[in-house]
Amino acid sequence: MNIIKIFTDYRQFQIFILGIFSGMPLTIIYSTLSGWMRGANIDLAIITTFAFARVFYSLKFAWAPFVDQIRIPILHNLGQRKSWMCFMSAIIAVIIFSYSQCDPNISISSMYMLTIALGFASATLDVAIDAFRIDTIKKDSQSIAAANAVFGYLLGGLISGAGAFYFAEDYGWKVVFIVIASLYVVGILFMLTLQEPKLVREKFNALTLYSWKRMTIDPFGDFLKRDGAIVILLAVIFYKLGDAMLGVVATPFYMDIGFSLKEIASIVKLFGLTSMVAGAYIGGFLMYRFGHFKGLMIGGIAQSITNLSFVWLHHMGHDVNALMIAISVENIASGMGNAALVGYLSYLCNKQFSATQYALLSSASGLFSHSIVGFGGVIAKNLGWDLYFIMTIVLAIPGLCLLIYVNKKYGFTSKTT
Repeated sequence: MNIIKIFTDYRQFQIFILGIFSGMPLTIIYSTLSGWMRGANIDLAIITTFAFARVFYSLKFAWAPFVDQIRIPILHNLGQRKSWMCFMSAIIAVIIFSYSQCDPNISISSMYMLTIALGFASATLDVAIDAFRIDTIKKDSQSIAAANAVFGYLLGGLISGAGAFYFAEDYGWKVVFIVIASLYVVGILFMLTLQEPKLVREKFNALTLYSWKRMTIDPFGDFLKRDGAIVILLAVIFYKLGDAMLGVVATPFYMDIGFSLKEIASIVKLFGLTSMVAGAYIGGFLMYRFGHFKGLMIGGIAQSITNLSFVWLHHMGHDVNALMIAISVENIASGMGNAALVGYLSYLCNKQFSATQYALLSSASGLFSHSIVGFGGVIAKNLGWDLYFIMTIVLAIPGLCLLIYVNKKYGFTSKTT
């Protein structure tokens, strides 16, 4: 397929828009709520506990089978994926609107419940959107779709993060949450216009032992039957480990060498977004042009070697130009790795079980980013910044070696088919 046709395919634009709605909730949980509560003088120890709602993103494979198979009453006429996307978006809109009725100094318990519900609903929305992308886009275009999804996801995070802070400064947090909730109403209207491909799936009229097996066990069994399934899972787990270990200490590192919060926000968050998006499209093109193995290897090597830029930045100190260079180099490489991995995971999925299998694979890829990276601060404190950043490069080696083993033992397709 001609690469120009891929970029001008309206379905690719749809994936980009869906990525925006997929990306907004996580930033709300991780950043926006923190800014709101900190401004209300809520204790930092309480604020950070809200981030536990992110755990649903690591557990979503547990209920993904229901998104694959269970039909929502009445709404199922819209389509299996559309019905779940619209339903979850409506729940998210209600939750975010409910924040506008809360006061952090009075309603902290209610906010906990809302945030837990938001974590579950947004993770489930991710399952439905990922499945829609895999079902809709042909396998030879999945890498480009992955780049579009990453771009949308990052833009969504920018809207609910930096955009929310900007609006809150002038109009207050109540208006912020009402506006974001309204965006999800617009999102539902957009989702209603989507054309969902008709895939033949087994229908279950009752919850029986057989239907439970078909929904929960068979999708995982289908994946595990493929050659090298366990090695592939391990490769997915280790592929982003070094990058995740860098990300978890990045902000404290910037502050440690003298950068202000405003400098971090403008350079790392806003300027860095363009680099990440550029990297995502480079990674998507590499996957499309050279195939899975070469695309993953190039992205994996790039995202590890470029961590050396942080060693250089450490010795440059508080230098805005040096920070811009380091962020550009690292974010382009990280974007390449993200798009390559998302494209590969999408390719691996059987469309009969796309929601369940993608949830399994993406949960595996996030395993370390939700667990072992929590020790990053302790390790950095003991090693020092230079050795820590070199360690992140070394941590990338197991994932690359596993990819080489998979290619040699079982083979990748030389080009997506």
